[in-house]
Amino acid sequence: MNRRELLFLSGTSLVYAGLRPLGAAGAPLVADSRRDGQRLFFEPADVPRIKANARTPLLKPMYDEWVSHPVDELAVLFDKFDASGDFIRDFHAAVWQMSQSAMVQLIDPSAARERSILEALGRLSDMPYWDYFRDGGTKVLGIQRASYTAVRALLAREVLGSAMNKELEDRLVRAIGDNGCQACYNTVYGMEHPETVVGWDFDEKHAGFYDITMERWPMILGANNLRAAPTGALGLGALALQGVDDRADEWLALSVASGKRFLKLFSPDGSYFEGLSYLDYSLRTMLPFIQAHRRIKGDVDWTSLVNFDGVLRYVLMMQMGRLPDGQVDIVNFSDARGSVAAGSLALMGRYTGDPLSKFLADNASSPRWYFDLLWYDPDAPSEAPDPSLLNMRNDLNWIVCRTGWDPDDAVVAFKSGGPANHEHADRNEILFKTHGERLLTDQYGAAYDRRSPGWKLRQTEAHNAVLIDGRGHPYVDGTEGTNDSKAYATILRYEDLGDRAWWTSDASAAYILDNYHVHQVLRTVLFAKPDTLILLDQIRLRYRPQTVDLRFFPDNADGAARLFAKANRFTITRPGARLHGFVSSDVDASPRVTKLDVPDETGVFPCIEVHSGEALTHHILTVLVSRKGSDGVMPAIEVVRDGQKWSIVTDDVTAKITATTHVPEIELG
Repeated sequence: MNRRELLFLSGTSLVYAGLRPLGAAGAPLVADSRRDGQRLFFEPADVPRIKANARTPLLKPMYDEWVSHPVDELAVLFDKFDASGDFIRDFHAAVWQMSQSAMVQLIDPSAARERSILEALGRLSDMPYWDYFRDGGTKVLGIQRASYTAVRALLAREVLGSAMNKELEDRLVRAIGDNGCQACYNTVYGMEHPETVVGWDFDEKHAGFYDITMERWPMILGANNLRAAPTGALGLGALALQGVDDRADEWLALSVASGKRFLKLFSPDGSYFEGLSYLDYSLRTMLPFIQAHRRIKGDVDWTSLVNFDGVLRYVLMMQMGRLPDGQVDIVNFSDARGSVAAGSLALMGRYTGDPLSKFLADNASSPRWYFDLLWYDPDAPSEAPDPSLLNMRNDLNWIVCRTGWDPDDAVVAFKSGGPANHEHADRNEILFKTHGERLLTDQYGAAYDRRSPGWKLRQTEAHNAVLIDGRGHPYVDGTEGTNDSKAYATILRYEDLGDRAWWTSDASAAYILDNYHVHQVLRTVLFAKPDTLILLDQIRLRYRPQTVDLRFFPDNADGAARLFAKANRFTITRPGARLHGFVSSDVDASPRVTKLDVPDETGVFPCIEVHSGEALTHHILTVLVSRKGSDGVMPAIEVVRDGQKWSIVTDDVTAKITATTHVPEIELG
């Protein structure tokens, strides 16, 4: 009795009831699937280097965690999936464990682990499909789970080699072709030819996972990071199955064309519009294919299609020290949460010869992936960033200025620019981290589902930005997910003076979309390193006076933030640092303590809100000075206003700022 029969008799095959696999009998193999063809991931000669990588200071903690899992855990995870049919969580966990086990088997082989991986591959081969997305209700798509699984199955196949008998090899190759490549092909083809799509959706079991419509998803996903995953997996599968499956040539042609199209999403300077963790996802799903295609085919100059040197500088730009648990912290605009994989950084360094890649791999990555072991080079040259990179403005109109790259250094990040997938309603938002504390933060954990109270974390009211008449600028309603809005902001002027930097951003085009009274929304920021920030917000309205509120959120994930406001002064305190604020305006604006209106189970997000009553014109100057430690008197902040001219003196800066009808005038002492 085979596993398929056993599953049927036990009832677990009912998970797949009503859905037909692609090609009921499986696609015919046009040649013996057991062949000594091109390897995708590594050569036998690479194994000693990979084993040595597992014992480097960077990768050893990751590898030791993988080794700590008992061999039988893999079967337990597949059993859990068989019982639940949950592709989103349980299937992903099982395949994740399989790829870890495969790498452990490559480095420290054992007969027991080999048997467990063979068993897992057999179970995968017996499944009728590997994903929960459908087109027209029946055609299986390969957006995330099928693409992820195809790559991991190919990796395990390469690691095990001759340990697989011909029967399992043939079954696995058919499954990779039908469940992996063809499903990914269906997805990428739909992105390229949306007119052919009947209607993308979840399968019946997963239908309630999100409350969204996918009518435009072939176009939306075709222009973001989710093009990379099926494209990369399709390409790897096509390279592996050429000469074995007669569909492979067509698969490869589409994956190459789609890969080229995806790389056009990068800005000329190498920045990536969805933020750092979605850059990471894109690289770790596309680079394995690019690397394999370069070695096996070599007929596409992939490195000329994207500015990899610029990508490395973008990764550097978005660093923000360390989190309390020691993990890498980043400028988390939008939904971004983590940095780029060490292996991706190392491979880009191999392409460019840039020693910054090794510095980033060692200091700005969180190893988690199989290719960290495959691509990392502990002996590569490393070079710390040039001081000219302390202040950076990219093609996206994002600005990040810092005092250095050590965890306690000061970092100021500012979000201007246009819309993007995974964005928030955050134009003209500012972040400030110093002494290891996020004194002005963008909250983590915004919900992807509009039904959740956590969806409010996407709105302007949850950011260090401006509210007009109690409202922020518009955002999407979530019916299509976290796709891009219509909100734009533009940097009107940017001055980099080394230890001083200032800029003005115009977000009028964003706010006017929902409020036709808005005439102008300008925010000017002066960063006087290391401790002083000066903000001038200029809001002009037409027809009806309205209120203005400026919000300032500290990190309160641990409940340790303390906020105080009195008269025109306020203080934000974290255990390691505090931020002192002074407000001056032509509209009697004053600070008060409030919090984001969400249930406590979603989180407690206190903030300082600088409130200005109804007026047609608001000029609000906010001086912010940070200090190390959680106590101490307010530092000296002197502000004298003469009409629309402010004279400011702190320990770090002497400045005069004059509001005009456009970009203000700034004189630095």
